[in-house]
Amino acid sequence: MTTSTRAWGFSSLMRNYGIAVFLVLMVVVFSALMPGTFASAGNFRQILADQAVPGILALAVILPLAAGEFDLSVGANLGICTILGIVLAASGAPIIVVIAATILVGAAIGAINAFMTIVVGVNAFIATLAMATILAGLNLLLTNSTLIIHGSDEFSALTNTRIEGIQLVIVYFAVIAVVLWYLLERTPFGRYLRATGMGRDAATLSGVRTKRYLAAAFIGAGVLAGIAGTLQASRAGNATPDLGPEFLLPAYAAAFLGATAIRAGYFNVWGTVIGVYLLAVGANGLIILGAKTWVTHVFNGVALLVAVSAATLVQRNRAAARKAAQPPQSSTQDARADSENKATTTRSTP
Repeated sequence: MTTSTRAWGFSSLMRNYGIAVFLVLMVVVFSALMPGTFASAGNFRQILADQAVPGILALAVILPLAAGEFDLSVGANLGICTILGIVLAASGAPIIVVIAATILVGAAIGAINAFMTIVVGVNAFIATLAMATILAGLNLLLTNSTLIIHGSDEFSALTNTRIEGIQLVIVYFAVIAVVLWYLLERTPFGRYLRATGMGRDAATLSGVRTKRYLAAAFIGAGVLAGIAGTLQASRAGNATPDLGPEFLLPAYAAAFLGATAIRAGYFNVWGTVIGVYLLAVGANGLIILGAKTWVTHVFNGVALLVAVSAATLVQRNRAAARKAAQPPQSSTQDARADSENKATTTRSTP
């Protein structure tokens, strides 16, 4: 193997799996520093379980991002669905009713976002930010500004039941990730959704019903936020009136980190999953090392900044590569003009 081949292989590895390599390095370093605490099976299982709900919300985020829009209400959507689930479970409602109600509320919030953005024409950033503020007010109404608890063992068992030591909530996260991966990577829906995000006008001219796919992205994000809220209600058993916004930043950080790996330049499922656990391992390791709480927030903020910068550079390099691969426009036009001139000359010659 030549030196250039090895260099290309390492470059390709870091370009496509850089955050996965970084995740492994963090696990190795923290394990070496804290073999008795961080590097324990119990701690790893706890990280996997704790990140299932934030992971589902991060997957919700990539749907609008893939369509070229932001949804800043997903955190508040999770919050109100969690609170609604706890209120219903505490009132003795059947579990199936609790699940259906919370997911329907999540979908309805996504539908309102879609209506405001697509039909009314409000900028998605403004529309979803306003929605998040409205939901925060409704949370105060539902909770009466106090901590609420459901106390239902049956509802708690929905997520906290263990199978071979693995909490069910991890299974839900894995199933949702596989389904969303298939939807985005193996179906026409995923291709048209990405076409909507990469060039809406061009996609519309090509016959893609971009408004329909954009609406599906917002509603899909609402459904996933509703599912995440249901699982959070079941797993935590309680909720504070201000629950929700703290989930938003890690979700976007994970989504942008994911856009630098696996399918670099594209928001994708497995890159996002790795991004979720990269942030979780970093925060967990720092806390066990004795870092203060504020360090976790700084870590998440720096990760988001680095991730967005890296994703921007990847997209810029990809665009430059596509441009370099295309034949010079002027040469093509000259050749076409020469051909047309020759044809004209031939037709005019007796």
